[in-house]
Amino acid sequence: MSVILLSINESDVGADFDRFALTRPGEEALRSSLRDLVEGGVIEEALLLSTCARTELYVMADQFHATVDEMASALAQSLELSITVVQPVTRVLYGRAAVRHLLRVAGGLESAIVGESEILSQVKQALLAARESKIVLGSLGRYFERALEVGKRIRNETLIGSGNVSVTSAAALLAMTSDAVLTDVSPRVGVVGSGAIGSEVARVLMDRGAEVTLMSSSAERRDILHRELSGVRVVPTSDLSDQLASLDTLVMAGSSTPMVLDASILEGFSGLRIIDLCRPRTIDRAVAEVAGVVLVDLDDVNRFVADQLAERMEAVDSVEMIIEAELADFGELAWLQDMNPVLRSLYEEAERVRQRELGRSLKRLGETDPKIIQELELLTHRLVNKLLHQPTASLREQAGTEGFAEFLEDFKTIFRL
Repeated sequence: MSVILLSINESDVGADFDRFALTRPGEEALRSSLRDLVEGGVIEEALLLSTCARTELYVMADQFHATVDEMASALAQSLELSITVVQPVTRVLYGRAAVRHLLRVAGGLESAIVGESEILSQVKQALLAARESKIVLGSLGRYFERALEVGKRIRNETLIGSGNVSVTSAAALLAMTSDAVLTDVSPRVGVVGSGAIGSEVARVLMDRGAEVTLMSSSAERRDILHRELSGVRVVPTSDLSDQLASLDTLVMAGSSTPMVLDASILEGFSGLRIIDLCRPRTIDRAVAEVAGVVLVDLDDVNRFVADQLAERMEAVDSVEMIIEAELADFGELAWLQDMNPVLRSLYEEAERVRQRELGRSLKRLGETDPKIIQELELLTHRLVNKLLHQPTASLREQAGTEGFAEFLEDFKTIFRL
């Protein structure tokens, strides 16, 4: 049993990532499919990590090829795409490599903005959602708990999180850049989306003196935000059209259906700045052509903070050293959990064969002398150990390397384990 990762990242597919970003209904549908697979015994555990720049499935399972095919199919179905479209852009990692990737994600090395802090909250939320869906029940959850601890340690011991370059802080800074600032009037900012990013953007904006209106489609969530964000006006998302006229800046920070705000709605709103932090995008690209409307998307936010990353980039080597040190202790478990049961099964089967054949030979010979029986016992033990030494040594040498999953499956096939 080991970790298998299927990952589609914006860093791999570029602007085309919009096609592979899950909406909230898509996430729920995929978790439901994963729960069916767990309950059916096809996989042991699963966890979906879906952010604005990555769609990743972490799975605990026995079989490599069959699991990859099953997960790719479930992912394609939830994205409403053909599996022939999904498979070519999906990176597959196994065992040690999958664990290393998880640690790099938690450490901020796989983020568009290196060291951004939001990813830790997103990883934590993904773990909670998986546990609520009953698709994480054991060791996979412990891997993620450890990854969260490593992520916190990295930020405490290195400068990877230094400076003001997170998505939320950058978006808030851009939202404050309006004509209102030049006239000493508090900028009026609307934030659509009440999740972790939307709530944090609203909180940062409020701290900087903006008049903030936060929009959420969930009545329950609005009640919570009324209590948590004193000073922020909270309204239903359905009020968006009515709110536009009173805003200097609109920040889209939810995970709703793509293109919910099209250009026709924005005609006449001169001076409006729109910041779209979503993947898939929630803004019609034609909005950029509307007179007087400025559109800033996630790529623009990333470019905005790029020149502030020098200090963080200097910390990358230190972060990678921490990850490799952790991996020596933590990542090794991923492939040991697969290899050790196979080796145990191999030696147990060899011992059964040895005892059966030795018993038959002693019976045919009618041998009862204890000394001879003992010598034959030692002889057959030595023969078995010598015959199995090289195969097991080869398996240990391959453990944790690229291609180990295929090697292990071939090993089990050859020895019929």
